Amino acid sequence: MKPVLSDDAFTRLRGLLAGRAGLVFDESRRDSLSYAVADRMLAAGIDTVDAYLRWVEQPASPEVQGLLDDVIIPETYFFRNPPQFRALRDQVLPELLEAGAQNGRRIRIWSAGCSTGEEAYSVAIQLRELLPSLAGWDIKILGTDLSTRSLAAAQAGRYGARALGKLDQATLDRWFVRDGYEYSVGPEIRTLVAFRHHNLVADPAPFGRDRSTDLTLCRNVTIYFARETTRALMGRLHASLRYGGYLFLGHSETLWQVSDDFRLVALGEAFVYRRDAPADVRGRQSLGGLRPDREPAAAASRRPRVPVPSADSARPGLTAPLGAPAPVPAAVPAAVRDPLAEARRALKAGDYQRAAELAAEVTASEPLLSDAYSVRGLALSNLGRNDDALVELRKAVYVDPQAGFAHFLLAGTLSTLGDTTGAARAYRAAAETLSASADDHVAAELGGRRVSELVDLCWQLSGGRR
Repeated sequence: MKPVLSDDAFTRLRGLLAGRAGLVFDESRRDSLSYAVADRMLAAGIDTVDAYLRWVEQPASPEVQGLLDDVIIPETYFFRNPPQFRALRDQVLPELLEAGAQNGRRIRIWSAGCSTGEEAYSVAIQLRELLPSLAGWDIKILGTDLSTRSLAAAQAGRYGARALGKLDQATLDRWFVRDGYEYSVGPEIRTLVAFRHHNLVADPAPFGRDRSTDLTLCRNVTIYFARETTRALMGRLHASLRYGGYLFLGHSETLWQVSDDFRLVALGEAFVYRRDAPADVRGRQSLGGLRPDREPAAAASRRPRVPVPSADSARPGLTAPLGAPAPVPAAVPAAVRDPLAEARRALKAGDYQRAAELAAEVTASEPLLSDAYSVRGLALSNLGRNDDALVELRKAVYVDPQAGFAHFLLAGTLSTLGDTTGAARAYRAAAETLSASADDHVAAELGGRRVSELVDLCWQLSGGRR
């Protein structure tokens, strides 16, 4: 039976967790914290919440770690978020290997908030497939986490069907050792990976000096932090990355209104962040003073593009496409095909497959057009392809963080997929961006609601307050 946490007890406990680990426990997580406290009280033989609070609040109390182990719920599996792992395999890791070959064959990768280890081992598998021989290479993949319980599981390296569900039999046979109904990570992968206890809020970056990390994966961690905690963490992660190093966040996480230090880059279907060299360093690189980091293959997607002409692109409520407009010719042909307008018409008519195909045609030629990603995401969602819709809608809000309707669609898709935390954040972003509109019009793309009505709805669904 869970104990009843008084308002005072709940306030004290969530203040403790925020102060020690940056974890935010709002009212929606009160029950889960109550159950965790009940388990800890039973394990310690403590009868009252007040006695437990006195114990856990003592300076250097070992019970803080015990409570953290109970409230941190590991939720991961091998190769989670396939678009990101495709980007790693096809672009980021080859780039790191190329840079490492010119820099002492040294690579440092940090899996921050590694949980039970699947992420770190997944990266190691991809590296071994790209680099069959480790001779002469100094490669370290470090997984860190706040939970000692999760780290013990990571170090054991034994996994069942749920964690291994994305792996084919050939991968299992090559890199794992079968152990009854489970598989253990094989020695060729283990040799690349180490695990360590680490507090992202209180501890320095693990590889020591600044600009020493090539790749940091900090996925699905900041969703548990307050914005100021995330902002401070991003500053430390930025300082720890080398020039040209990459940062991967989770699919529902963004640095919008958090940090401008990183540059967003598109790598296939994934959006990731990169630390660029400051202007003075880039100048020295161009003069031969430093070795320049190779520009990623997706650099072309950041150059201004001429938008697809669209009669709908300037409608109130939808953001204008990025990039400078094309010069208007003296005479425009009477029949200029507009695939985005066609996609919208197909969407309205309920021909979702056709709408998705037409929107994909637009994004292939104009990868910085947020509206096209929104149309394709909505069409895919209506087809029941929510995982694919999520990819497109994430692109829409990354390309234009002020696209309120895209945030709204993203929130609905995340909710459908069961990511309630990510959905709440996206609904909040939708409310904030839509409320910035000066025109409170009725729009079909907003479900026939007025903008102000949708803003109110988004605030309600986010669980927040104005």
